[in-house]
Amino acid sequence: MIYINVLRMFLVFCFLFSFTIDTSFSLTESVDLFGEINSADLILNDIWIEPENPRSGEAVTIHGSVYNAGIIPIEEISDAVTVAYIVNGGIVEINLLENILPGLENGRVISSGAVFNAIPGTYTITGIINYHDTLSHLRDNPGNNIVQKVFQIGVKPPLIANFETYQYYNDETKKQQITIEGETTDILLEGLESQEIIIDIEGVSQEKIISDTDGQFLFNTNIPFKDTPIKISIHSNEDSFLTSFTQKIFPIKMDKSQSALALEIDPHSSEDNSKYSELTVVLFQEDYDHVFEKISMDIHDNQNLMTSNLFLTSLPADHEYIAEVYLEGRLLDAFQNYFPSNVVIEKKITVSESAQIQFRIINELGEPQNNVNVDNWIYSGKSNENGVTDWIKILPTFTANEPYVAQATFPDGKVVWSDPFLIEPKEKKVITMVKGSSNP
Repeated sequence: MIYINVLRMFLVFCFLFSFTIDTSFSLTESVDLFGEINSADLILNDIWIEPENPRSGEAVTIHGSVYNAGIIPIEEISDAVTVAYIVNGGIVEINLLENILPGLENGRVISSGAVFNAIPGTYTITGIINYHDTLSHLRDNPGNNIVQKVFQIGVKPPLIANFETYQYYNDETKKQQITIEGETTDILLEGLESQEIIIDIEGVSQEKIISDTDGQFLFNTNIPFKDTPIKISIHSNEDSFLTSFTQKIFPIKMDKSQSALALEIDPHSSEDNSKYSELTVVLFQEDYDHVFEKISMDIHDNQNLMTSNLFLTSLPADHEYIAEVYLEGRLLDAFQNYFPSNVVIEKKITVSESAQIQFRIINELGEPQNNVNVDNWIYSGKSNENGVTDWIKILPTFTANEPYVAQATFPDGKVVWSDPFLIEPKEKKVITMVKGSSNP
């Protein structure tokens, strides 16, 4: 900071001093003398760092190349022209620029000297000539005075590929027509051209394509129809290459005006596999005012298919759908998505592990009540001589808005309701219900 303040005082002194002594140091307006707009137009055309690939902790120097596109040397115009070096938004060095003669052949390399020690990461480095604007009155073009570049020190940044898969079934060829459309970018999401991309369609083929000048790529193919999902991945022979995710071709025969929903059922235990057929999907089109369809997963037809743990249903494309998934009549999951043409929207539905509940029935004196029927949603039990039911397996509650409430019916016909309660997966909970004189 002291250095910068001293430099600024020096610049001011030079500016005032140029008006008081020999005219050879005075500022010259070349527009008047030569009829030219840019008497000295400094152009910074590149910056780079040295070492090019510094090790952690190694000192880094910033270099730049600059030339004078005007018609007179800069020393005939100003005694003090500065160059600033900025790293990640902070000034690390300001230097005086030596005289530069007109002409590209008289360009020179400027240097900051060692200004920071390398730490792995991304660095935005900016070089600015005529930083203190001492040439502005001579109409030096400020648009070519700045160069900013991003440098990666340490681990090489990965290339990124985002892509979408489109599919439809061709009745004439009896094959799936597949389109893969995407883009390759750097870590700043700028498109990368001429990148070799390998598209791997699992068990079918591997194809190579090249991204265009905007980093975009497009691939079309026809493959035999299979009754299991086919994974699609994208990679490169470069050192590092990331894809946003792996996609799939699904075993469903969509036409060009359709999309599809794929629900992958993810049970926590094998005993839950038997519950697949009890799942129900309620679909709303655009909003909750328009019920589109109620689908039971135990019904298979041309539009609905259950294979292994994957449920597929085709839908009219280009609509927003709200889906609610129910198991044993209780809400298990809900989501909302837009469904474009020939796209399969995949969702994973987790069937949580069962919880266990036991009811304890007593009177106001705390005495156990025998032979009391307890009904809780679709689950039921009966109290024994100790006033408790057997442990009952039940679905955990999905949301606080849908708690359980149990009803106890005593041998004399009296009915008692429990307070609403929630239960977590694998939790064991005892609910106490008290027969009181005020109960109906």
